[in-house]
Amino acid sequence: MKKKFLLKKELKIFEKQFLFFLKSKILFLNKIKNYFFLKKGKYVRPLLIFLITKMLGTISKKTYKLASIIELIHTASIIHDDVIDNSSFRRGFLTINSLWNNKIAVIFGDYIFSKSLNLALNYNHYNNLFSNLILKMSEGELYQIDFIKNHKFSEKNYKKIIFNKTAFLLSTCCEQSGKLLKKKHTLFFLKKIGILIGLSFQIKDDLLDYNNFNQQNLVLKLNETKITLPFIYSFNKASFKEKKWILKLNLSKKKQNFFYKKLINFIWFLGGIEFSIYKMKLFTNKALIQLNNFPNNSANKSLKTLIFFFLNRKF
Repeated sequence: MKKKFLLKKELKIFEKQFLFFLKSKILFLNKIKNYFFLKKGKYVRPLLIFLITKMLGTISKKTYKLASIIELIHTASIIHDDVIDNSSFRRGFLTINSLWNNKIAVIFGDYIFSKSLNLALNYNHYNNLFSNLILKMSEGELYQIDFIKNHKFSEKNYKKIIFNKTAFLLSTCCEQSGKLLKKKHTLFFLKKIGILIGLSFQIKDDLLDYNNFNQQNLVLKLNETKITLPFIYSFNKASFKEKKWILKLNLSKKKQNFFYKKLINFIWFLGGIEFSIYKMKLFTNKALIQLNNFPNNSANKSLKTLIFFFLNRKF
């Protein structure tokens, strides 16, 4: 991505404020924080907020506060997700739950959630923002657990999960940016753009899991694999015998390597990857079309570049 697209100045200001909000008098908390943020994230949500704000108006102090609240909530949620998924690595680093333990990871995630709540309560405009986001994300996680447990593998259920876990957060970024600028007539379109970007973004994450399969050395677990769109599409295309084979497997460590290779081939053969690429591009194109309703300025063009980056990213 080009430097002008990255909003270098705005992101530098944001990152300074964001890390300041996480400061603590407890040395152990600071140690965990410093480790977790050793490798910078993509800052997808702040980027969306800054670009939409620039497209419609001017970035202000409130914009930075909004970006910080959203990123704090997102950060806490992925720390908790690592515990739920029993993940060992994130962005090439050991996760907090892996390096320390689940208890510390959950408490640290709660600490970050509380920081976002404190920040939101300081601004009346954001009072409902925190609770709505946590509600949707929690519902999404519970939907996922239920759908996996009861084998409810459908595209409709999948879309419901990723709307709550990913798309709603991105749509909030877009919608709240418009609200800050008091652009009421744009809110419907902004919310729709955020949802479409979120759906496309999550499907790309699904595809990356399969593309990086060999390099990840079997990090994927059966339950995580099942709820991805490539798996769901392939599972529903499979014969009764194939479905039975997948659902009744009780894997030992010795058989995992064989099973995963067979499962990946099964998903490719039945078109799960191809279908997911089609859906990702469909949502992406719809988001780009929606942006044609807005001023065709440099921020709009950069926003389109960002969306293309999401589509073609390798991580």
